Amino acid sequence: MPRFVWKTDGTLPGASAHSLAKLRLIDFYLQRYFETVAVNPAMDVLRITFVDGFCGGGAYSDRGTTVEGSPLVLLGAVEKARMALNEGRTKPINIDAQFYFVDSDQTAVDALRENLANAGHLTRLGQDIHLTRAPFQRAFPDIKAAIKARTRGNVGRSVFVLDQKGYTDAPLPLVKDILESFSGCEVILTFAVGWLIDYLSDKPQTLKAVAPLGLSEGQIREYLQLKDQRGGRIVIERLLQQHIRRETGATFSSPFFIRSVEANKDLWIIHLSNHVTARNVMVEGHWLIKNNSLHFGSGDFEMMGFDPHLDPASTPDFWFGDYEQELMRERLKDGVLKRLRDRYASESVEYLRFLREAANETPARLADFDHVAGLLVDEKQLKLATADGQSRRSRRPDRRDLIGIHPQSSFHFIRHSTETKR
Repeated sequence: MPRFVWKTDGTLPGASAHSLAKLRLIDFYLQRYFETVAVNPAMDVLRITFVDGFCGGGAYSDRGTTVEGSPLVLLGAVEKARMALNEGRTKPINIDAQFYFVDSDQTAVDALRENLANAGHLTRLGQDIHLTRAPFQRAFPDIKAAIKARTRGNVGRSVFVLDQKGYTDAPLPLVKDILESFSGCEVILTFAVGWLIDYLSDKPQTLKAVAPLGLSEGQIREYLQLKDQRGGRIVIERLLQQHIRRETGATFSSPFFIRSVEANKDLWIIHLSNHVTARNVMVEGHWLIKNNSLHFGSGDFEMMGFDPHLDPASTPDFWFGDYEQELMRERLKDGVLKRLRDRYASESVEYLRFLREAANETPARLADFDHVAGLLVDEKQLKLATADGQSRRSRRPDRRDLIGIHPQSSFHFIRHSTETKR
């Protein structure tokens, strides 16, 4: 995977299209993040830590225009949140933020220091902004201790941006340590899945190189058998998604591609968390940067499975656009009913539980599920009840409502054309 070259003479590396898309995604995510965590009007202090584990030099060039890198995006997001959250607020809220910017490249750290100074942040160095030249693995223990020292109840509200250059600089056991250490933390991880699949072999040097991922020899042999089969690459991606979530212990993930046109490879931007609301915010971000984010499929419950007997060439590219939304919602109607029948039989299930168990399998937002549920209620395919079993007149379920197949349902599957068939 190409690496940026940093200099301290004012020369900036060129920003790639996928890097710009990642920065937009992170910026949007943080705007919505603050809106979500500071929803309580009585909150007067929001204590949070931002960690950029592969921070780079802090700025890029895009056709002659300077583009802020992730460190400055993080700093700017907090300033924007301070203004937005306190607008019209009776009780002001203080965002007590600490920033840790880490890179193993001394030139990148020097360039970042210069860019921070140019942006007026020089006096903050050593106060709330901390620069470290070291591999992230070496720097993490001290950062972890610092977060623990300023947290209560082991919440440790924090966002880790790990924009690694490949797929092993942020080992999965380390990511698991992050998620297990703090209940209020989230990880945004870049994962060069295209490079990994192309690189896979059963040679000793390969086994050693992928050791930080926790892949067994048996898994690698399975991937190699699939690699040359029709549709095998998509199957490998599905298996890797499951593996990453299992190895990190994350309850929720959103592994969607940002295509690196320059390198003709696929990069995952994986958001890992233990909160369905946090995952939903990140998925909303992918919909915002439509035509930059990519998923293979139609948006139904298919992310964890793939039928190898289908022609992979007919598997649609899902670009998070208006067409994909229409297709996804139509297919979700069948998917929701089938899931209720197959997994819960005739029993009703709490809507929030249903959402939590389905979230990882689709690029649908919570709002998409709400929309589909409303349509199914109108069609008398879905029944709603309150938590104590009383019928609801509303067409949209509350998170604590019970949902189930309507007793008068004429459930059937829609036959899809080959253009949209999985």
